[in-house]
Amino acid sequence: MTIDALGRRVRQSFSPQQWIAWLACVLTGYVVHLFAFTNLIPNSDGLSRMYDTQQMTISGRWMLHFASYFNDFTQMPAVIAAVALFFLGAAAALCVGLLGLRSRALAGLTGAVLAAFPCLGYTFLYLFTASAYCIAIFLAVLAVVLARRALEGRFAPLPFLGAALALACAMGIYQAYAAVAISLALLLVLARTMDPESDFRGTLTFGLGLVGFLALGAALYYGILLVFLKVKGLTLLSYLGMDAASSGYPFARLPGLILAAYKQVIAFFFIPGAANAFGSRWFVLCSLIAGVLGLLAFLRVYLPLNREVWRPLGALLLLALLPLGMDFMQILSPYSLPTPLMKYAFVCLYLALLLLLDRGEQTAAPAPRLGTGLSLGCLAWAALLLVVFLNTNNLLYTASAQAHRATESYLTRLYARVEDCPDYAPGMEVVIIGAIPTDQIAQPLDSLLQVEHYSVPYGVVPTLNKHIYYYLQDWLNLPVEEPDEATMQAVSHSAAFRAMPLYPAQGSVQMVDGRVVVKLQEEYTPKSDFEIAYENRR
Repeated sequence: MTIDALGRRVRQSFSPQQWIAWLACVLTGYVVHLFAFTNLIPNSDGLSRMYDTQQMTISGRWMLHFASYFNDFTQMPAVIAAVALFFLGAAAALCVGLLGLRSRALAGLTGAVLAAFPCLGYTFLYLFTASAYCIAIFLAVLAVVLARRALEGRFAPLPFLGAALALACAMGIYQAYAAVAISLALLLVLARTMDPESDFRGTLTFGLGLVGFLALGAALYYGILLVFLKVKGLTLLSYLGMDAASSGYPFARLPGLILAAYKQVIAFFFIPGAANAFGSRWFVLCSLIAGVLGLLAFLRVYLPLNREVWRPLGALLLLALLPLGMDFMQILSPYSLPTPLMKYAFVCLYLALLLLLDRGEQTAAPAPRLGTGLSLGCLAWAALLLVVFLNTNNLLYTASAQAHRATESYLTRLYARVEDCPDYAPGMEVVIIGAIPTDQIAQPLDSLLQVEHYSVPYGVVPTLNKHIYYYLQDWLNLPVEEPDEATMQAVSHSAAFRAMPLYPAQGSVQMVDGRVVVKLQEEYTPKSDFEIAYENRR
């Protein structure tokens, strides 16, 4: 077979709609996230991750190390961007095929929304894992595609096992992406309720088969994790309650967790300024418009099918379950609140709308004006939504970059004081007690409050004592080793330290017992067991 023939076969194996989705995803991704792809903006984790082999078995992410090979474990924005958007575009193409979208415009919009969703901007602030996380999104989508193929017609065990393995690998990169597979599975069953050729029994059997696939994938993930922990002689970190997984699930809390999941989805889309969300008035307006469009599309699709009452009722049930599937991380991790990084599956709410709009366009409804109105409304909504997403992502990057510049300025001036200290010599031990006060970093701008989250923007700065040493070594290229815990404790308890004023006052940088001591706060905060275990992660 010639190269040209091989290229034609590859091209013909995907529909035009899928190619459009891939291209729209890649182009939109570069436009929206260009700032992140052309700059290094470390957050609190990224301060120590200029080069890191991503051995995160103790956080349950046994696949992360292997998925990070593509960028050689190094923060390289251009390479990470190329890998991330390639796989995200592939995920968009698979989504279009999975949901059977026929409209080329809606297929392109699918790719654009997947690339511009603000949770992805949050992901690119964790640049050192961004490409691996996009691979996880791809694997989660691929898992549902394989599960559908296995369940259609006669049951095929090998593709079904392959689907479960793909889901296990996605969770092994980051557990939160199980929610992507769950949400897409719900949308896949929703699509069947719109298919006149499907029946209730077949749809129910298909849905139960997807439940079995999800359960098998989760069990396979956990089984592989136990093997890794056993071979490496490790235990899970206390991060997000991971260590509690071995002691059993708190089923008594399940009703409250389900309610919390629904509240978080409502807050994300409809409450400006909600925690761990990106809600602005414009974002909420887009959500309200989407709700109206979704209702009209729902009526357009299901009114002709009203003689089979199971179809609209089943669709309503699936749409009611969708928020729970999208925020499944709250159920999976009951001891913590999901951060924006864990909420990428929320984009599936837009996929549900696009699915309804696509089927609405194919419906021979008796009201052509309704169809025209839906199309115009969809175009206006899409344009506004993408502008809001563009603005939100770049607010994230702007706030974080500003905090990083302020950090660089603060620590450059601080270390100049260290070097000016009498009797200082290169290589001398430097003991810095405390963290940078956030009021030295923060910009009091109302617009930036929209993106003030778990690690953005103030998590960019060294908010813990150890982060200052990461920054000095990895970002300012100063060979300053962090003293051991006993030294930090001894210095902080000394009379000389207690008598010193706080930096930047004169006397806040002194030579004490042959080492330079810098006082940023009155008391030293000892490292937690979690921090110590994390620094020795494997």
